[in-house]
Amino acid sequence: MSQGLAGGNDESTTEVRQVLPSAGDEQRAHLAERIMNRFDLQKGEQEIFDLINQKSYLGGILIAGLGLFWWVLITEGNDDITVATSFLFGMNFSQVAVTVGLFGLISSGAKSINREQGQLLPSLVSGAMLIVCGFFILEPFIYGLMGDITIETGLWRTGRLVVLFTGVTFCASYLVEAYLLFWLKTFFESEGIVLAPLEEPEPAIASPPALLE
Repeated sequence: MSQGLAGGNDESTTEVRQVLPSAGDEQRAHLAERIMNRFDLQKGEQEIFDLINQKSYLGGILIAGLGLFWWVLITEGNDDITVATSFLFGMNFSQVAVTVGLFGLISSGAKSINREQGQLLPSLVSGAMLIVCGFFILEPFIYGLMGDITIETGLWRTGRLVVLFTGVTFCASYLVEAYLLFWLKTFFESEGIVLAPLEEPEPAIASPPALLE
C-alpha cells in the first residue's frame, strides 16, 4: 500500500519536473525580456539584425580609430613622457594612457552589461575605475598649472586622454550591446521563437459633431 503511494508520488513528481521550466531557462527568459525592453524592439526580428550590424559596425570603426589615434598621438605624440610622471606609482604618460584606456574599457563594459544583471560588484568596480581615470586625465593639466610642465603640454596630454577615454567608453558600450543582441538572436533561434513586429494601432477617426436642430 505504502509502496504504491510512494510510486505514485514519484511519477507525479517526474511529470511536474517535465512540465515546469528549469531555473536556468527561467533566468534566460527574464534576461531576454530585459534586453528587449532595453532596446525597445518593436519592428520584429529584422530590427535585431539591423541593430547587431549597426553596433558592430560602429564598434569596429572606433577600434580602428583608437588604434590609429594611439599610434599617431600617444606613441608618436612629440612628447617627452619621462617628464612629470604621475603621482600614482610614478607612471609615465604612456603608462597612464594604457591605464586610462583599459580602465575606461572595463568600466564602460561592466556598467553596460550590469544593467541586465543587477549585480552590486561590477557597478562598484566601474565607479571606482571611473574616478581613477578622472584623476589621471586631470593630472597633467594640474601639473601645467603648477609649473611642473608647460600649460600647453598639460593641455595636450589631458586632451589626448579625454579623447582616448571617450573613444574606449563608446567602443565598449557598442560592443557589449552588439553581444547582448547577438545573444538574444541566438536565444530566439534555439527556442524556436519568431519575434513578430508590433501592430500599430489604427488612428481613431473623430465623428463629426451633431448638427443643431
